[in-house]
Amino acid sequence: MDAIDLLKNRRSFRNFSDIPIDDDVLNNILEVGLNAASGGNTQPCTIIKIRDKDKKSKLKDLLGQNFIEKCDIVLVFLLDFYKQKRWCELNSAPYGRNRSFLEFIISLEDVMCVAQSIECACTLKGIGSVYLGTPNLRYEEIKELLELPELTIPVLAMCLGNVKGTLNSRKKLQKDAVIFDEKYKKLNDDEIERYYEEKYQNNNTYINDKNSYLIDELYNIASMVGGKDFADKVKANVEKNGYINPAQKLFGLHYNPIEMIGMNQWIWNFFKEQGFDFLDETFHINRLDVK
Repeated sequence: MDAIDLLKNRRSFRNFSDIPIDDDVLNNILEVGLNAASGGNTQPCTIIKIRDKDKKSKLKDLLGQNFIEKCDIVLVFLLDFYKQKRWCELNSAPYGRNRSFLEFIISLEDVMCVAQSIECACTLKGIGSVYLGTPNLRYEEIKELLELPELTIPVLAMCLGNVKGTLNSRKKLQKDAVIFDEKYKKLNDDEIERYYEEKYQNNNTYINDKNSYLIDELYNIASMVGGKDFADKVKANVEKNGYINPAQKLFGLHYNPIEMIGMNQWIWNFFKEQGFDFLDETFHINRLDVK
């Protein structure tokens, strides 16, 4: 299988063998990340490599995913302005990236380029990997565990290890639902329903005596997000169908919008404590004057 076919058939692995990754293989994979695309080649990314069993166990307890303890290596990807700012201080240079939302977005993209380059390299070398977004739920704890300085943010983590067993493929949206020519194509309702039905077919959660509480749970969430009339509509839809559909399950129950929205202030507070201030209005310029 050539490289393109390998990447088209990539999988997220959570079942790892006890065989450690060869050091030469690991170093080559990490070198790919070091050479990832970066805006202005500024490389605002730091990777913390964790192989220590006790530390992996602590991460498992923090993030609630048992496979963390089974993998060979955990990589934690940081958005890191600390090194850059200190370098500027040592060289009498002005620095303000931590006060710019635009710079934050660009740097976040850079971190993801590094992480995805490493994920692709793992696929090409036959090493299993899986992304972890849950570090975003445990900022303070990870800061303490990894001794993070100011101006650093844990963006995501990745588990690496030699693969144990095989995985079935997971459905993705069709190309026509994702790639548009020349301009955005506003899909009609039938197209949207069809594309997502093809991806999530046979993924309904049928209501029975054991899980009927989910109706009330979904109703309460819908009421808080969209009001009573909307919640009544959601409940009627579930009771009519006899199941919770994939959209209701995914974006109503699994990624509970009350929880997601409810963390906004906490996330912002942590960022500010770390030295980031995207709402700094000290300077005002016309964006069209910026080249």
